[in-house]
Amino acid sequence: MNKFVGLDVLRFALAVYLMVFHSIHQYPQYVTLPLIELANLGGFATSSFFILSGFILAHVYFGRTTELRGGTREFFVKRLSNLYPVHLIALVLVLLVSVTGTRGFQQFAIMSLDDAEHFVTLSPAETAVHYVLNLLLLQVWYPLYGSVNPPSWSLATLFFFYLAFPFFAPRLLKARNKYRLLVVLWVLYLIPPVAATLMHWYGPAAVGFVTRNPVLRLPEFLAGIVAYGLFREGQLNALYESRAKVVAALLFFAGSFAIAAWLESHGPLNTRYVVHNGALMPAEVVLVIVFAGLAVPARFAALSTRLGNSALSIFAIHVPIFLVLMKVLKLLSIGKSPLWCAAHFSECVAASKEVIPSMATYPLYLIGTVIAAVYFQERLVAPLRDWIRSRFLTTRPRAPAAGARSL
Repeated sequence: MNKFVGLDVLRFALAVYLMVFHSIHQYPQYVTLPLIELANLGGFATSSFFILSGFILAHVYFGRTTELRGGTREFFVKRLSNLYPVHLIALVLVLLVSVTGTRGFQQFAIMSLDDAEHFVTLSPAETAVHYVLNLLLLQVWYPLYGSVNPPSWSLATLFFFYLAFPFFAPRLLKARNKYRLLVVLWVLYLIPPVAATLMHWYGPAAVGFVTRNPVLRLPEFLAGIVAYGLFREGQLNALYESRAKVVAALLFFAGSFAIAAWLESHGPLNTRYVVHNGALMPAEVVLVIVFAGLAVPARFAALSTRLGNSALSIFAIHVPIFLVLMKVLKLLSIGKSPLWCAAHFSECVAASKEVIPSMATYPLYLIGTVIAAVYFQERLVAPLRDWIRSRFLTTRPRAPAAGARSL
């Protein structure tokens, strides 16, 4: 069975890219950075991860067969035991960090095409409903407001994909003309953003629905399954056997990415939906296919797998870690001692609001978050995952393929 260590490298890189996307724009100095437009495609990271997830799950649970390995119950227990602990712990961390913040628990972000933060204060009843939705990974079904932990919307979407996988995967893997099927999925994926653009549906609810609704994002996940079908049938061998074709594929991705980044940063509003949903899908599928065939030197394989396994944890915890870092940096910059701030907490918080954070420590945040995510995954999430599986699976869970343990 293929280990797909190259996909471990890719999913780690996607997690780091998303971490940069969510954090670097919090520094006012980011506008002066060269090629900063390349850090503006957060949708690319989640879309590629959805495609990659479909590819890997098809490999792990079907391989060369046409039957779901272990059955539906085992599949759901394994997937949810890996996903939900990450989500729940990250949600608790965000709430703990929010206790020391200035934004109240009743304030929720409103969706917008420009990713600018706009918050509204909800009533206690509405707030309770949205916290329950977030707790149950159902927040993406109410499109108006963002998640309590912003990146967790992608975990909620993955949750829906897991529910759909046993139904769609065997049928897609049996399909004959998979290249045509990929085109069909791409067209289906493009219909909602194109329709919303033509109808000028740019309100918050429309933005949340078009960009985050799991049903509308499903073609990405299904495309990953179809791509794996092409791989296992040997239809991609010609690509992997030719260095020139691999280079051409990467150039196609790079060109598509650069154009999308420019449009996202400088293009008109009526390109935003399509850039976020659909325009990059062919390039993202190509990227996953190329990395599926990437040969990683043996001495780096174990490290690549550890980093790849931490991808979901990076997705989940990088926001609370960044919030803590920013608060600490601002408090240290106001020139007051920690004891004074403890005695005059409200004055410290007010003074820290005026501080412009320095980017000098930003590399330390990135490195520190990666290290924290690796240990978070291995020392907390993995043992909890194994405990859940031991309780709900009657047989000892089979060790998944290397490079797919955390998907």
